[in-house]
Amino acid sequence: MEMTQNPLDKFKHSLEQQGFNSPMLTTLAPHEKLKRHSSSQEIYGVVLDGELELLTNATNTIFTKHDIFFINAGGSFEIHCGSNGAQYLFSFKNSPPKAC
Repeated sequence: MEMTQNPLDKFKHSLEQQGFNSPMLTTLAPHEKLKRHSSSQEIYGVVLDGELELLTNATNTIFTKHDIFFINAGGSFEIHCGSNGAQYLFSFKNSPPKAC
């Protein structure tokens, strides 16, 4: 009998295949704001509950439950939560090894 993977394990495996590390869970309070200055890593995430607005140099986009978002490396960004807060998983892309 073949054992099936649970959805989280499948998600982690998919991220690893694309060069991302294991996802981290974040919970933000209603109307909480996160501000990050330039990052050298790409970020991939999925909203599990609530609503968040992602503000980058180029766009302002609202994401809700089950929406997937991507943040390019090199830019600063802000995340603003809706009135019910938000919970999401996110993962950083592993940096390529440095040449000696």
